[in-house]
Amino acid sequence: MFFLFFAVWVLLNGRLDAQTAGAGLLISGALYWFCCRFLHYSPRRDWRALKRLPRLLGFFAVLLREIFCAAFGLLPYVYGQREPDPAVVRFTADRLKTDTGRVLLANAITMTPGTITGSLNREGVCLVHCLDRAMGAGLADGCFVEALQRWEEE
Repeated sequence: MFFLFFAVWVLLNGRLDAQTAGAGLLISGALYWFCCRFLHYSPRRDWRALKRLPRLLGFFAVLLREIFCAAFGLLPYVYGQREPDPAVVRFTADRLKTDTGRVLLANAITMTPGTITGSLNREGVCLVHCLDRAMGAGLADGCFVEALQRWEEE
Protein backbone atom coordinates (compact mmCIF):
# COMPACT_ATOMS: atom_id res chain seq x y z
CA MET A 1 0.00 0.00 0.00
CA PHE A 2 2.96 2.30 0.66
CA PHE A 3 4.00 2.06 -2.98
CA LEU A 4 0.44 2.70 -4.12
CA PHE A 5 0.32 5.87 -2.00
CA PHE A 6 3.64 6.99 -3.46
CA ALA A 7 2.53 6.24 -7.03
CA VAL A 8 -0.65 8.29 -6.55
CA TRP A 9 1.45 11.13 -5.09
CA VAL A 10 3.75 11.16 -8.12
CA LEU A 11 0.82 10.88 -10.52
CA LEU A 12 -1.02 13.80 -8.93
CA ASN A 13 2.12 15.97 -8.90
CA GLY A 14 2.89 15.31 -12.54
CA ARG A 15 6.66 15.48 -12.06
CA LEU A 16 9.32 13.63 -10.14
CA ASP A 17 12.30 15.45 -8.71
CA ALA A 18 14.17 15.11 -5.42
CA GLN A 19 11.91 17.47 -3.49
CA THR A 20 8.67 15.90 -4.76
CA ALA A 21 10.00 12.39 -4.15
CA GLY A 22 11.12 13.25 -0.61
CA ALA A 23 7.79 14.81 0.30
CA GLY A 24 5.97 11.89 -1.32
CA LEU A 25 7.98 9.32 0.63
CA LEU A 26 7.31 11.19 3.88
CA ILE A 27 3.56 11.58 3.24
CA SER A 28 3.19 8.01 1.94
CA GLY A 29 4.97 6.69 5.02
CA ALA A 30 2.73 8.72 7.31
CA LEU A 31 -0.41 7.50 5.54
CA TYR A 32 0.77 3.90 5.67
CA TRP A 33 1.54 4.21 9.40
CA PHE A 34 -1.91 5.74 9.97
CA CYS A 35 -3.60 2.87 8.10
CA CYS A 36 -1.67 0.26 10.09
CA ARG A 37 -2.18 1.95 13.44
CA PHE A 38 -5.76 3.18 13.33
CA LEU A 39 -7.45 1.27 10.50
CA HIS A 40 -5.99 -2.10 11.58
CA TYR A 41 -4.31 -2.61 8.23
CA SER A 42 -1.67 -5.30 8.06
CA PRO A 43 1.32 -5.65 5.69
CA ARG A 44 0.23 -9.27 5.27
CA ARG A 45 -2.77 -7.95 3.32
CA ASP A 46 -0.38 -6.39 0.80
CA TRP A 47 1.39 -9.70 0.24
CA ARG A 48 -1.87 -11.61 0.01
CA ALA A 49 -3.25 -9.10 -2.48
CA LEU A 50 -0.06 -9.31 -4.56
CA LYS A 51 -0.26 -13.11 -4.59
CA ARG A 52 -3.88 -12.97 -5.77
CA LEU A 53 -3.34 -10.21 -8.35
CA PRO A 54 -2.66 -12.53 -11.34
CA ARG A 55 -5.89 -14.44 -10.65
CA LEU A 56 -7.81 -11.15 -10.37
CA LEU A 57 -6.37 -10.05 -13.71
CA GLY A 58 -7.50 -13.41 -15.11
CA PHE A 59 -11.01 -12.70 -13.86
CA PHE A 60 -10.98 -9.31 -15.60
CA ALA A 61 -9.83 -10.98 -18.82
CA VAL A 62 -12.79 -13.39 -18.57
CA LEU A 63 -15.08 -10.43 -17.86
CA LEU A 64 -13.90 -8.52 -20.94
CA ARG A 65 -14.29 -11.60 -23.12
CA GLU A 66 -17.83 -12.18 -21.88
CA ILE A 67 -18.78 -8.52 -22.35
CA PHE A 68 -17.70 -8.63 -25.99
CA CYS A 69 -19.36 -12.00 -26.62
CA ALA A 70 -22.62 -10.84 -25.02
CA ALA A 71 -22.55 -7.57 -26.98
CA PHE A 72 -22.26 -9.45 -30.26
CA GLY A 73 -24.90 -11.91 -29.07
CA LEU A 74 -27.36 -9.05 -28.64
CA LEU A 75 -27.08 -7.91 -32.26
CA PRO A 76 -29.97 -10.13 -33.49
CA TYR A 77 -32.21 -8.57 -30.83
CA VAL A 78 -31.13 -5.04 -31.72
CA TYR A 79 -31.78 -5.51 -35.43
CA GLY A 80 -35.13 -7.23 -34.88
CA GLN A 81 -34.12 -10.67 -36.13
CA ARG A 82 -35.10 -12.29 -32.81
CA GLU A 83 -37.75 -11.46 -30.28
CA PRO A 84 -36.57 -11.28 -26.66
CA ASP A 85 -38.05 -13.63 -24.08
CA PRO A 86 -37.32 -11.75 -20.83
CA ALA A 87 -36.95 -13.73 -17.64
CA VAL A 88 -35.95 -13.29 -14.03
CA VAL A 89 -33.53 -16.00 -12.97
CA ARG A 90 -32.92 -16.89 -9.34
CA PHE A 91 -29.82 -18.82 -8.32
CA THR A 92 -27.55 -19.29 -5.33
CA ALA A 93 -23.88 -18.42 -5.58
CA ASP A 94 -22.99 -20.98 -2.93
CA ARG A 95 -19.79 -22.03 -4.71
CA LEU A 96 -18.25 -18.68 -3.77
CA LYS A 97 -16.98 -18.46 -0.20
CA THR A 98 -16.62 -14.71 0.34
CA ASP A 99 -19.01 -11.80 0.19
CA THR A 100 -16.48 -9.98 -2.01
CA GLY A 101 -16.58 -12.83 -4.52
CA ARG A 102 -20.38 -12.75 -4.59
CA VAL A 103 -20.44 -8.98 -5.10
CA LEU A 104 -17.87 -9.27 -7.90
CA LEU A 105 -20.10 -11.92 -9.50
CA ALA A 106 -23.20 -9.71 -9.24
CA ASN A 107 -21.32 -6.74 -10.71
CA ALA A 108 -19.86 -8.86 -13.53
CA ILE A 109 -23.35 -10.08 -14.43
CA THR A 110 -24.63 -6.50 -14.47
CA MET A 111 -21.75 -5.31 -16.69
CA THR A 112 -22.50 -8.04 -19.21
CA PRO A 113 -24.96 -6.73 -21.84
CA GLY A 114 -28.43 -8.27 -21.62
CA THR A 115 -28.36 -9.07 -17.89
CA ILE A 116 -28.92 -7.01 -14.75
CA THR A 117 -28.52 -8.23 -11.18
CA GLY A 118 -31.59 -7.10 -9.29
CA SER A 119 -30.61 -8.27 -5.84
CA LEU A 120 -28.02 -10.22 -3.89
CA ASN A 121 -28.67 -11.19 -0.29
CA ARG A 122 -26.36 -12.38 2.51
CA GLU A 123 -27.00 -16.04 1.70
CA GLY A 124 -25.75 -15.50 -1.86
CA VAL A 125 -29.14 -15.70 -3.59
CA CYS A 126 -29.11 -13.60 -6.77
CA LEU A 127 -32.05 -12.35 -8.80
CA VAL A 128 -30.96 -11.57 -12.36
CA HIS A 129 -33.14 -10.07 -15.09
CA CYS A 130 -32.17 -11.44 -18.50
CA LEU A 131 -33.21 -10.07 -21.87
CA ASP A 132 -33.67 -13.64 -23.04
CA ARG A 133 -34.26 -16.80 -21.01
CA ALA A 134 -31.22 -18.47 -22.62
CA MET A 135 -28.92 -15.79 -21.17
CA GLY A 136 -29.79 -16.92 -17.66
CA ALA A 137 -28.66 -20.50 -18.21
CA GLY A 138 -25.46 -21.37 -16.38
CA LEU A 139 -25.15 -18.26 -14.24
CA ALA A 140 -24.66 -20.27 -11.05
CA ASP A 141 -21.73 -22.27 -12.41
CA GLY A 142 -20.46 -20.30 -15.41
CA CYS A 143 -17.07 -18.87 -16.29
CA PHE A 144 -17.44 -15.95 -13.84
CA VAL A 145 -17.93 -18.32 -10.92
CA GLU A 146 -14.96 -20.46 -11.97
CA ALA A 147 -12.67 -17.42 -12.31
CA LEU A 148 -13.80 -16.08 -8.94
CA GLN A 149 -13.27 -19.46 -7.29
CA ARG A 150 -9.69 -19.42 -8.54
CA TRP A 151 -9.33 -15.88 -7.17
CA GLU A 152 -10.67 -16.92 -3.73
CA GLU A 153 -8.13 -19.75 -3.37
CA GLU A 154 -5.36 -19.03 -0.92
